[in-house]
Amino acid sequence: MENQAEPEVIPDAPARRQPLIDQMFRLADQGHHCGGCSGVCCTFLANSMLITPVEALDLKTWLQSQGRWTDELILGLKECVKKFRLDQDLGDGRRSIRRTYTCPFYRNGPQGCSISRHYKPYGCLAFNARSPGVTEGGNCASDQDLLEKQLTETESALNRKLKAAHQLLFDKAPIPVALLSLSDG
Repeated sequence: MENQAEPEVIPDAPARRQPLIDQMFRLADQGHHCGGCSGVCCTFLANSMLITPVEALDLKTWLQSQGRWTDELILGLKECVKKFRLDQDLGDGRRSIRRTYTCPFYRNGPQGCSISRHYKPYGCLAFNARSPGVTEGGNCASDQDLLEKQLTETESALNRKLKAAHQLLFDKAPIPVALLSLSDG
């Protein structure tokens, strides 16, 4: 009998996010948290979050499980795309200009995200205060090293499969664009 390697199993969405969540809590224990911040990083003033097809599928699946994947949500995603022109490439042909937008899941105020931390985009979880007492952003950053560790070869392969299966034209896209690409309408 031929010895076949078992395929690597991709952990579920919460397990994949756990290292990012753990780091977020370590920082919070040091006073570096978003608890007193207005949430400016989620608005058009600073947000340009891009997500992979796997992150989009995780989020869509969670939204469905919560009864939130509705016609009203899809309309809101479309309005966000239109308002911030997220469907238009403003690049010069050699590179794209990253667009800012207010996240459609942001609710005004501290800790204003309406998405469970176990399904948030990796980049959202890795974007944390670098000092205590942040109230209006400004001293926050993404932990790029931790984000780089997030993307395993198995997850990269799944992203490629999702791109092919859904005929997606992106490796990463703004949250509303990525979600709409997985919608039926």
